[in-house]
Amino acid sequence: MYYLAALIPLVGLALAIKDARWAPMPGEWWRVAGIGVGTFFGFLWVTALGEELFFRGVIARALLDHLPSKALAVLASALVFGSAHLWFRGFPDWRSALVAAVLGIFCGWAYAQTGSVRVPMVAHALVITTWRLFFK
Repeated sequence: MYYLAALIPLVGLALAIKDARWAPMPGEWWRVAGIGVGTFFGFLWVTALGEELFFRGVIARALLDHLPSKALAVLASALVFGSAHLWFRGFPDWRSALVAAVLGIFCGWAYAQTGSVRVPMVAHALVITTWRLFFK
């Protein structure tokens, strides 16, 4: 649900600021589907696990505990998440940082609503998989 809520704003933003372009992975559907499954689990257990444990489990949790507003805590943690992506394709990569900050808002919202790091982990991995399969 959180992945689907994030998808249209993320894709719209990334296309509008030219951080991504539509470029579906070529090949037979079963090959692309297999790559998608492998990509999802690889990013789930490596990238999403580490980033979500740190940015949601540590930073967002501390902000949620100490700031008077959930929205402010989610926004602040999303800005920190986005800023960590300034080095994505060479410093300063403002486009990737902005897209990552928007993803951080959705992942932070998922964490604030559920109290679990698992939900933003899955949403994060699904977004990365979508990018790898459909965008460059």
